[in-house]
Amino acid sequence: MLLWDDLRVFLAAQRTRSHAGAARTLRVAPTTVGRRLAALEAAVGARLFQRTPEGLAPTAAALALLPRAERMESEALEAERNVVGADARATGTVCVTCGDGFAHYVISPALPAFLAAHPGLSVEIRAGPRALDLTRGEADLAIRNFRPREKSLVIRRLGIEVQGLYASSAYLARRGRPRSAADLEGHDLLLLDREYDRVRGQAWLRALAPQARIVVRANSTSTLQAACAAGAGVAILSLAFVVGDSRLEPVLPRLAPPELEVWSATHGDLRSSARVTTTLRWLEQLVRGLAFSR
Repeated sequence: MLLWDDLRVFLAAQRTRSHAGAARTLRVAPTTVGRRLAALEAAVGARLFQRTPEGLAPTAAALALLPRAERMESEALEAERNVVGADARATGTVCVTCGDGFAHYVISPALPAFLAAHPGLSVEIRAGPRALDLTRGEADLAIRNFRPREKSLVIRRLGIEVQGLYASSAYLARRGRPRSAADLEGHDLLLLDREYDRVRGQAWLRALAPQARIVVRANSTSTLQAACAAGAGVAILSLAFVVGDSRLEPVLPRLAPPELEVWSATHGDLRSSARVTTTLRWLEQLVRGLAFSR
């Protein structure tokens, strides 16, 4: 008999290709992942993964099991959403996925007031560059800088995230203030990881100053902004994130980096869940109340 808990571990290992990745996804110990996989292999009577330098490689038995496990996952998530979606009380935990900058500079400062107004709620924040899959229950709702395409999601365009070039007062005093786009060639740039080089904002800055020295690459917006505020160089930052930070000054404010759209998304089955709709309305108000909408 195949147990759903074992199949959840199997799917997590299949998607992350490692015991550690599956453990992080499921928030369990790696030893639990190994034990569950061993139990599942004993139940099906076949080896499911081979260890390779690139990670766990699925065997033929795993590939045969995969569509059945995904169907069970889909049915289990649908049943869960139907039960949770019928809850008329704003109680329980809501999992929110968003970029780390939005989590750090927008959500976190607003949490005390929200939780005080809704004592039955708790918020789980999964911040980072990876877009979690709402259809697979990886989060309840999302704030994203792109329009979600999944047909099962309820989406809403909240506005535009305005960005600009910034540097710290200390950096500008040391290196001088750029007076034109051409002056950026002689300055130090702070960028996100190379995987973002083709994203509109970062591509715009690299094309604007192709000879400028890139001194920092970061995998998170908050790290990039901290390095900028400390005086490491010039970076593209969101206006809403820098408001109130006296260390940062706009650079060439007439130059406008490409704007980012801001979208909210949640699964259609959760549209009647009070805990989700309450949290979603709060997040949408946060976006519209800051220097985002235009």
